[in-house]
Amino acid sequence: MTMKRILYAILAVMTLAACTPDEEIRAHAGFTTDKEEYRTGDLVTITNTASAENAEIAVCKWEYMGQTLYDLGAPEPFYVDQGGEYVVRQTVTTNRGSQKDVFEKVIRVIDDNTPPVADFTWKVNGEEGATIQANQEVEFIDRSTDPDEDGSIVAWEWSFGGEVVTVSDPEQAASVKHTFGSHGKTEIKLTVTDNRRSKNTKSVTIDIAKSPTSMGILWSYPYDTEGTVQGSSPAVSPGGSLVYVLSSGYHLTGVSAGVDGGQKSCRIDLDPDQSTIVDPFTLTPSVDEDGTVYAVGYQRIDGNDHAALYIIRDGRILHTGDAGSINKNEHFFFGSPAILDYNARKYVIVAAKNLTNNNPNMNGGSAHVQVFDPTSGAGIVGMHANSGSFGSPIALKSGIILASGGGNYGTRIYLPTGDSWAFNRPDSGNDNTGNLGANSYRISQYGSSIAVGKDGKTVYIVGQKQDNSSAMLLSYDVSGILAAPNTIKPAPLWSQTLKGNLVSKKAPGGVVLGEDGTIYVTTCSPGYVTAVSSDGSQILWEHAAAGEITGTPAVGNDNAVYYNDTTNGNLVKLDAKSGTQLAALHLADKLDSSPTIAPNGVIYCNGMLNNQPTLFAVDATATAPADSWSQMAGNPSKTACQY
Repeated sequence: MTMKRILYAILAVMTLAACTPDEEIRAHAGFTTDKEEYRTGDLVTITNTASAENAEIAVCKWEYMGQTLYDLGAPEPFYVDQGGEYVVRQTVTTNRGSQKDVFEKVIRVIDDNTPPVADFTWKVNGEEGATIQANQEVEFIDRSTDPDEDGSIVAWEWSFGGEVVTVSDPEQAASVKHTFGSHGKTEIKLTVTDNRRSKNTKSVTIDIAKSPTSMGILWSYPYDTEGTVQGSSPAVSPGGSLVYVLSSGYHLTGVSAGVDGGQKSCRIDLDPDQSTIVDPFTLTPSVDEDGTVYAVGYQRIDGNDHAALYIIRDGRILHTGDAGSINKNEHFFFGSPAILDYNARKYVIVAAKNLTNNNPNMNGGSAHVQVFDPTSGAGIVGMHANSGSFGSPIALKSGIILASGGGNYGTRIYLPTGDSWAFNRPDSGNDNTGNLGANSYRISQYGSSIAVGKDGKTVYIVGQKQDNSSAMLLSYDVSGILAAPNTIKPAPLWSQTLKGNLVSKKAPGGVVLGEDGTIYVTTCSPGYVTAVSSDGSQILWEHAAAGEITGTPAVGNDNAVYYNDTTNGNLVKLDAKSGTQLAALHLADKLDSSPTIAPNGVIYCNGMLNNQPTLFAVDATATAPADSWSQMAGNPSKTACQY
């Protein structure tokens, strides 16, 4: 046949099809099933037999088992696990004439299966039903049965406090071993599935006993419905009865503390005027010895947004200090208001970055480190820090105030001058030569927490090296600077290069001290905890975290170091002598803060869980913090003044 004849034939067929009247177009719905009757657990297979005359099937709609599917083929084979009669409906539509047809079939499923019975017991060191202790291997023994003669169990799913283990091999399922990393009440579940897909579950709640290394969640409390947690840690009242937390939702919340705590005591709005610019970073509140709480938030003055120091007692605001007008983002990063008793007078110190405080005594607007009178909220003095302060101000009982600056300017030293302060300035042509972490040892601290020795004069700071290659730990004696102000360019007693880095506006580090003077320091990205000898001569151990660390560790009186793994939401416990990881307790989706060890040893963590700021109370083996600068801001109340 020539090409011309082929073309004529195709055109003839197309013409005939186009001329086919709609009444000659037919749709025929239809399908078959592989069985006419099923038993529960059987697989149902459908074959599509639908067809059309003088057209094609354009739409094939399936309705079955409570669902709707559009598929020109057939549904994937499916199981029916309950007895009864089920209608499968098919509706087909042609591509020409929109002709439809419907076909239905009833599937009958017989339930003659008896479900399996889940059962188990456990052994510890060969003793059945023995007390289970954290960090102790436990053998869980399957005793499940299937009553049917032709029945058998084909799948086992264990849940150990939410940690799921699935087994399909009967030999492996007979005995499953597990070690609990935390203590407290834990639900153990075994779900078994038989060969007819029927399931049964046995659940037992076991009180896992405390071990020398374990941790357990006492309670958690979602304290805000908005905001995030970035940098803000819990602060505990001196008596240990209340713990205060804050997120960028700016609702300061007091929560009952202790083993039976977790109830809201008070809630105070620290942004009542709904400021237009609010930072995701929030400072940690601090609590004075009389229970007065100092927390930083926002307010509106003369139509303008201002930062504010809120002075609170017994759940009500006593005074509000004006911390300056907001001119852009990034006002606060890390740290807490420092509380200083000096010369028979009390002061509260707040460090900020981008604020303009034009109030009297506040340095003509450039007030990065601000000192307030807590009896009235009035500003006493505002002091400059190059590139602003990234936070973490601390005070020494000698009257010295320290605050980490922005950029690679290190820590500025503010010396008392009567009822005011002025920064150490040995070189009139350079404001920064009197800083710690300056001159030949320039570092960028990014708000990293500072620590002070029991002698009240030895200061430890961590920062990123000027070449950005790694972090560095520095130690200084500041007593001579106070004795001879504006004459000394501080030189470190010693320095140690550390693994890990600090990240600007994201991940600071922090320094704490053990009772024996051992220095523990965190770096962030990648996360490391490093132990350094008290004289700085050697690194005792280094611990690589699983994720990033954006906070300061805490030391308990149980010879353990605790830190928050920010990325994985875990509270991690290390042996203080060796750096060996003893336990990791999952708490949150993210823990962007530092742990706080309360006076009674309960550990509090502030993090995000299910998109809500949440406070966690953890029971470990400590009965108190270490008798030292043991945590961020030195102590559980976060006063940032201890020696």
